[in-house]
Amino acid sequence: MSGQTRCHYDVLGIERDADAAIIKKAHRKLALRHHPDKTFSLNEQQREESATEFKLIQAAYECLGDPVERKWYDEHRDMILRGGTHGSDGADGESSFLYDVTPYHFSGCYDSYDDNNPDSFYSVYAECFECIYNGEKDGFLSEGNIDLNDMFNAHLSEVSFGNSKSKWEDVSAFYSSWEAFSSCLSFAWVDIYHLNDIREAPSRRIRRLMEDDNRKKRKAAKKERVEEICALVRFVRKRDPRVRAQREKQLRDQAKKEAKGKKDAEERKKNREIAKQEWRMQQELALAEQEATDLDAGKIRLADLDSDDDYDYGGKGKGRKKKKGKRRGKNNKRNDFDSEDIDEVDAPVDVTDTSAAEVENDDTDALEVDEEGNDSTPISDDVDVDDSGSNQPDNDVDEDNDVEYDSMSSEEESESEEEPDSWRCECCRKDFKSAAQFENHAKSKKHKEKWKQYEKKLQKEAKKKAVEDLMDEIA
Repeated sequence: MSGQTRCHYDVLGIERDADAAIIKKAHRKLALRHHPDKTFSLNEQQREESATEFKLIQAAYECLGDPVERKWYDEHRDMILRGGTHGSDGADGESSFLYDVTPYHFSGCYDSYDDNNPDSFYSVYAECFECIYNGEKDGFLSEGNIDLNDMFNAHLSEVSFGNSKSKWEDVSAFYSSWEAFSSCLSFAWVDIYHLNDIREAPSRRIRRLMEDDNRKKRKAAKKERVEEICALVRFVRKRDPRVRAQREKQLRDQAKKEAKGKKDAEERKKNREIAKQEWRMQQELALAEQEATDLDAGKIRLADLDSDDDYDYGGKGKGRKKKKGKRRGKNNKRNDFDSEDIDEVDAPVDVTDTSAAEVENDDTDALEVDEEGNDSTPISDDVDVDDSGSNQPDNDVDEDNDVEYDSMSSEEESESEEEPDSWRCECCRKDFKSAAQFENHAKSKKHKEKWKQYEKKLQKEAKKKAVEDLMDEIA
């Protein structure tokens, strides 16, 4: 170790009972005064002295700024200032197997982080941890043990402190092993009662009490030793440049990972939006195509409809009922005559088309026949004259036509006379069983409101139809 040991409180120029705010203020003031960037105007010797003072200021603030380290420093301040015992037998009867690590809790025990410097950070603490392990090994062998493999902390010899070029895996293994330190020494030198005292005990009960007191003393001493070594490991780890570099690297990697995750999330969100827009466009195109197809199909269907077709194409009206009565069609059993016969029967007979001259000629012909005596029977409308000259009545044909005409007229009269079973209000989508109910509904306030809405809807449809017809004409 190099340099003279100075108290941290004296370095910062504060009292021992100063709080955290005072410590921080004093450190800032002295750091600005002795910072290397502020001493470029001084000579070389003064700059070196200022740099050394700046290191002491930083070390004092690191120790006093941490409540745990400050507590430990206050408890061992006098021993640190004296320089420690370094493994020699102290006044308290400590064993030489316990290497004194108290001076190494002070940042002034090393000069720099240069590997070539014998007083560097790596050289000083590598020697310190090696001495600690050697003390454990010597104590274990002095207690009568032969095989070092039976020493439960023998794995400490497999890890080394290393230097600035050591890999992080080796550094991490070193700190992991020493942070779980546990002494293998028996701490028999702290016994209150020696073996002779125990043997000379007046009773068995007193002997057991003496053994319990010794056991408690050993346990307390071992616990204190373990805490002392673990505190040293935490102290060194906090100031190790390799640990700081690894922590900074982890922070950078974490920042990059978070940035990448954020970027990926934004990219996924953007892709979802693009996919959503594409899907929406496809749906709109498909809907437009479907509407055009339905519109064309509707036009063709309406064009093919017959004006005489009384089928209900209303759509949603579930309450509509078909009109009762006989209907002409293929399913009817009236196959006694053809459609031409129906046209002839349906066509009205115009009696006025026969001229008076034809009537007179018929009369004269009848008179001539009577005078000659060839035929005494007058020619009537009910008699047909064949080419052979024979007169045969056409009673069968007339009777069939009369029957068919009468049946058709009766069917038409029955259809016209039949009343509907229900009355339907299209704007309200309701059915009524009687005309009176329908009239009462037509006078209601709800029906009038629905009727206004229905009229507006019909107007819109008419305008839309007109625009479509106009576009068809233009096309």
